[in-house]
Formats: sequence, C-alpha cells, structure tokens
Amino acid sequence: MYSKNELRQLKQEFWETFNRYTQYYSRELGEPIEWMMYKTKIKGLELKFEVENHWVKVILEINSKNEDRRLHYFAELEKYRSLIDEGFEEGLLWDDSVKLKEGKTVSQIYTINNSYNFHNKDHWKDLFHFMATNMYRLQTNLKELLPVLEETLK
Repeated sequence: MYSKNELRQLKQEFWETFNRYTQYYSRELGEPIEWMMYKTKIKGLELKFEVENHWVKVILEINSKNEDRRLHYFAELEKYRSLIDEGFEEGLLWDDSVKLKEGKTVSQIYTINNSYNFHNKDHWKDLFHFMATNMYRLQTNLKELLPVLEETLK
C-alpha cells in the first residue's frame, strides 16, 4: 500500500515516463504527436486517458453540464459510429451515462484494458503502448469529423 505522497510521486513518474514514450512513439510513426485532449474546439467534448490501479481507458468524453446537450452530442456522434470505431478491432464501448467518482454524469466512447497493474512498473511499457496506439487512432478518427461536428454541434 502506498502513502498519499508515494502514490503522487508514482503518478508523476508514470506521466513523465509516458511523455518520453510518446516521443519514442512519434519517431516510430515518423511524425510528431501532439495529443488533442481538450483542444477539440467543441465545448464539452474531450479526449482523455484514465489510469487506475488495474485498468486504463482511452476515452472520447462528452461532459456538458446540460444533460440534454450531452445526450444530443452523443446521438450526433452515434451517426458517425463506423468512422469513430474505425481501426478498433472489437469496436469502442459506447455509454451515454457514466457516473464519475465525483458524482457527475458524462457520456463516454472508449476502449479499456484491464490486463495490467498501474502500480507494477514492469507493466508500464504495455500500458503506454495501449494508451498511445489507441489515443492516436481515436484522435485521428475524430480529427476527420471535427469540421462536420463543429458545424452540427453549435
């Protein structure tokens, strides 16, 4: 069991190491990678990584405070499901109502891997690979749709 300080340091080391892995992955792809994350230009639509003890998620999240807007965004994205799911062998998981720890309800389109333990540094390389390859794929798929979504989701 980790103390709060040890866990904070482990998380910091994890994200710093992931940043270095991203640089390596960029060289492998032959192009620089800049994660889009919150820069989708659509308020309430974000790409995210979530890492917990025994799982990691790569997520396209709709987190509008207005429930009708959140559900409208989700319905609009579903129209492009085949494009968003492209390249994901088993497709992505689509959940229009996810309750977060802090009590907020969001919609998520994601892939999850629960084969590795974040606390085990021997698993980090595999976690990083899962995160980078899937976020790159999701981000690439979303980039193609953003101009259309920007117009539709005004």
